[in-house]
Amino acid sequence: MLKQLSQSYKNLPISIGKMGVAILVVCCFFIAREYTDHLVNNYNFPFSWGFISLKIVANYTLWLLFVPWIGWVALKLFKKGKTKLDWVGIVLSLLIIPLLHRALATKLYDVIYYLDSGYMKDFFGSNGIVSLAVGSFSSFIELLVIVAVFVGANYQKQYLRNQQALIQAQISTLQMQLHPHFLFNTLHSISSMIDIDTRKAQKMLTKIGSLLRSMLENEMDQMTTVEKELDFIKDYLDLEEIRYADKMQVHYTVPKDILDAKLPSMILQPLVENAIKYGVVPAVKSGKITIEIKKGQGKVLGSELVQIQVSNTLENDSETTKNHGTGVGLKNIRQRLEGIYGNLFEFECGRVNSQLFNAKITLPYKTV
Repeated sequence: MLKQLSQSYKNLPISIGKMGVAILVVCCFFIAREYTDHLVNNYNFPFSWGFISLKIVANYTLWLLFVPWIGWVALKLFKKGKTKLDWVGIVLSLLIIPLLHRALATKLYDVIYYLDSGYMKDFFGSNGIVSLAVGSFSSFIELLVIVAVFVGANYQKQYLRNQQALIQAQISTLQMQLHPHFLFNTLHSISSMIDIDTRKAQKMLTKIGSLLRSMLENEMDQMTTVEKELDFIKDYLDLEEIRYADKMQVHYTVPKDILDAKLPSMILQPLVENAIKYGVVPAVKSGKITIEIKKGQGKVLGSELVQIQVSNTLENDSETTKNHGTGVGLKNIRQRLEGIYGNLFEFECGRVNSQLFNAKITLPYKTV
């Protein structure tokens, strides 16, 4: 029973902590209003801070007893396709809750009044009944406000859930677009190699089989670790090195303390592919690719970042090289990062000078 009650408080659209803060603010407002009213009317008796404060705090704190019930009412109002039984439950709840709240509040007022003056009012006397009837109307208005806030919070949560689902769907779509794009380019490389060197083409097919297995195993994973992403990239570069032989040089700078950091799967592949396309292919002798992943410190004190950098050398100023960094793959990267991190990332790419191109991604450091 206690476990179910505790769970009902946890399932509320607004946390108990936030409700407590709201109650405190409202109580302070009404205590200040009572004091202002006392000063304006210039009553000939002293203002009782203790009695007034206890009375107001008791009134609004009592609502915490009813919030699971009110949460149920708000959920029923939020739900589509309500039955007649649902409407009966809603209407009865809206009538019974204010009466119960006011009855408890009135009795609590009498206890507070007794502690303040030493006189206990008759709860079932004529004054008590009038106070209950009039006060129930005030409680009804307060109840409607709470229900409206709960219904609004439910709508906001549903909206956020829908937005999150939409973003996840968009990210999945981008990820699925990336796989055919990668496969098309790789198969094109193999087909061009068949007429030149059959053995190398066979080696490339074996490598692509390993890459496909890795992609299929992690197809549903949006995120991976630096270590797994790096293994995939090394397999991919091994595939390309078969084609370009000694023309491609690859250097890695990845400390061990960053290997468990999380990042989007296949986020490096388009960067490395561009580095090959614009740095290795046009090179007369050899093209150098540098992959560096390290920890960094954010602007906010104590926040850690993952900094990913892929650089490649440039040898000429041809139109092909000038277009480096404007492809579909790089746009895909930015869209995926926006979907996952919002505005909590940086992605910039461009020429450092006439002989070096650099792409850099900065992400929040996470390991879970």
